Amino acid sequence: MTNNVMLFGVAAITTGIALTGAAFAQGQTPQKGGTAVFSISQDPTTVNPDVSTNVPDRYIGCIAYQGLVQLTPDYKVLPLLAKSWTISPDGLTYTFNLVDTEWHDGKPLVAEDVKYTLTEVSPKYSSIFAPAGAVIGSIETPTKSQVVIKLKESFGPFMISLGCIQGAAIMPSHLFQGTNPLQNPATTTAPVGTGAFKMTEWKRGDYVKMGRNAKYHEAGKPYLDEVIAKIIPQQASKMQALAAGELDVVQQIAPNDQAAVRANPKLKVVEDDIAPAMSLLFYNVKKKPFDDKRVRHALMMATDRDYLLKNVFFDLGTVGIAPFTTQIPWVANPSIDYRKMYPFDVAKANAMLDEAGLKRGADGKRLSAKITTFATQYPELAQTAVALKSMWQQVGIDLTIEALEDATILKQVYQDMNYDVTLTSYTSYSDPALGVVRIYNNAMIGKSFGNPSGYTNAKVEELFDQGKRSITNEDRGKAYKEAQVILAEDLPAIVLRQYRPVDAASARLNDLWGKVQGTGLWTDAWLSK
Repeated sequence: MTNNVMLFGVAAITTGIALTGAAFAQGQTPQKGGTAVFSISQDPTTVNPDVSTNVPDRYIGCIAYQGLVQLTPDYKVLPLLAKSWTISPDGLTYTFNLVDTEWHDGKPLVAEDVKYTLTEVSPKYSSIFAPAGAVIGSIETPTKSQVVIKLKESFGPFMISLGCIQGAAIMPSHLFQGTNPLQNPATTTAPVGTGAFKMTEWKRGDYVKMGRNAKYHEAGKPYLDEVIAKIIPQQASKMQALAAGELDVVQQIAPNDQAAVRANPKLKVVEDDIAPAMSLLFYNVKKKPFDDKRVRHALMMATDRDYLLKNVFFDLGTVGIAPFTTQIPWVANPSIDYRKMYPFDVAKANAMLDEAGLKRGADGKRLSAKITTFATQYPELAQTAVALKSMWQQVGIDLTIEALEDATILKQVYQDMNYDVTLTSYTSYSDPALGVVRIYNNAMIGKSFGNPSGYTNAKVEELFDQGKRSITNEDRGKAYKEAQVILAEDLPAIVLRQYRPVDAASARLNDLWGKVQGTGLWTDAWLSK
């Protein structure tokens, strides 16, 4: 199977977002030159996207470094450092032919770079690539431009695991071999990649500058002379800088910032190219009364998700209707619809709680509980907690809102499971085996951004394994659809909404979006004069 027909889903994603301005400058000839400025919230902790999932690290790292492939928003796998490939019928042998290019220091890209990266870096340090790394049996390099990867067992999402954003950016082995990858300067301060831009200056706490790579392997690209990452911690300050013309793009803006952007003729709102995501409420199913699925069902029916979508998420995305996001078409199970299974109905929710034995006391309360959320990350989830406090009060649940900083919530919720209900957002990483299964997988209990509910089900685990190891999306989809039937009944978590975030940008910035998943295709971006 060659790269031009290797499809992972065939339908484009739509979320009902009306984009302001010209999201794409289709039909126009890109203009060369200029500097584009985007924002990041803090200095990168590293510049190697294979050893960190920190957002600033990946923004900078995936401009300098590249993977073998890249993934489109509608799940097609495109060539990048691999110009072509073949896959054996049993899904166990992948043969890649590399492009003729060189590293930023002038050394040629060779097959050994791929072998080193996929055996010594990505499997050991990337939590995203780890599932793919675990099935690699051996890597051979018959020539300097050919790589043969042999898997121990088939792994459905192996191809989409080979992108930079998935923690598989290829590293220069001539700089890394014999060193500690975490301490190598190409990881910590001075990336040496194959990307269209290379780092020219890093002023800590202020900016990171990336200059045009004149020897980039895609003819005529990049169009920009320079991209600059401006370090601005506060979201409000980012939006002010954008309005003032000091920034060209702010990625993943808060839902309530959209209106101001749409009202400014010099700006536009554009759907971000990150993989489909979900806003989630987790029950701690190891604690009473949340161990009783009747209580979980009742509280689902006490939650007005349409209200949340409109008034908290400002219609960004759609109401979640299944345990998995339906924005990955081959996974969607048309027989599951939470709107029909658990419609918003306060009277019914009260009756169900009575039937579950959770009676009201003399004060009208059935239960006092805490809802835990991030203090600064995902501000819309803090607003969700306030709305839920009011909604659940109608069924006798007295919620106390507990807002915690990132490090505290990761320990308290994910490691210690010391919570009642919690709110967070997860990306799907474009494949259930990579980003969705972790929500319900027994092996992900106790791990950050894994399965904080403590839910486990042997049949679900069996189906997850089938979905991971099957080769075709048709076979994989059957397993995941069956698992969702069980999960929809057990309901360890509520998918409040499914969405792709949106970016705010200067109307002058073109072609950054809509082509590949990730942090924006800076290779193709250009500025109108």
